[in-house]
Amino acid sequence: MREGLVWRSLADVPADWPGCVVTIGVFDGVHRGHAHLIAAARSLAGARPVVLVTFDPHPAAVLGLPRDTAALSTVDRRAELGHSLGVEAILVLPFTRRFAALSPAAFVSDVLVSALHAEAVVVGANFTFGHRGAGNVETLRELGLEALGVDLVDGCSSTRVRELVRCGDVSAANAVLGRPHRVEGVLSGGVLAAPPGTAVPPDGQYLGLLDGRPARVVVSGPVLVEGPDGPAAVEFVDRL
Repeated sequence: MREGLVWRSLADVPADWPGCVVTIGVFDGVHRGHAHLIAAARSLAGARPVVLVTFDPHPAAVLGLPRDTAALSTVDRRAELGHSLGVEAILVLPFTRRFAALSPAAFVSDVLVSALHAEAVVVGANFTFGHRGAGNVETLRELGLEALGVDLVDGCSSTRVRELVRCGDVSAANAVLGRPHRVEGVLSGGVLAAPPGTAVPPDGQYLGLLDGRPARVVVSGPVLVEGPDGPAAVEFVDRL
């Protein structure tokens, strides 16, 4: 089986991709609740591959919904974490208003059946999809797919992680994530330039890690940390 795959569009999916189990969601941060969902997909799949379908940009941002969509992870980091949890392939679907207008039947036909050859789908019990969220787990079954709706892990959501990061309680955020909150960017002269829209804690001093090594991190507008110039990952362990 080909492992560690990342597809950036439906056109990237090989025509000979075998029957698989698909799990769908934004998966921002890949927190403990996401890990629970992926484990359910992995268990159901057996010897079949698991494909994680995610979206970029965040659907709520594209649709103008009143939600905090600050990114907890880059798409590449999502893929890395998904692979570490046993996912063979990540499909990143560009989310546009045109894509949002797909009916549930079109989404199942075009994405799940024609492109991915899905034999089963594993999603959160509250999952909705298609135009105006018209489809749900039962819709997947009505359209001919085996579908498993997994109960959510209490207190584990990307929204909750963002709330905790915003107020500086990175220790609590890390408990939901199952690892330290990471901010990636480019370090230059001790200043980390992160992509716009990244979830960054409020101003203060933090115990952290820079590329896995202990570091004192200061947030004062930008993220300040001493280290060599170049691509860098800062993890927030606790507030000082």
